[in-house]
Amino acid sequence: MARKHLKVVRLLEPELCMECRFSQTANVELADGTFQRMIHCRRKDCDNWDYQSAENAKSLQSEDQSLDDAA
Repeated sequence: MARKHLKVVRLLEPELCMECRFSQTANVELADGTFQRMIHCRRKDCDNWDYQSAENAKSLQSEDQSLDDAA
């Protein structure tokens, strides 16, 4: 099974994600071990992402799923 490579990216227009069927709210563990509440997108080809701002994330816990580890 392929590993997930979680990235934190800046959203160009966050309000678009609020109604998107591919998004959900999640608690994301950042590379420094802190947690932050963010929008998790399951779409792989979204045009609303700023890829240049990408940072690694360790894991996420969505409101609908259990903890997903990237490590």
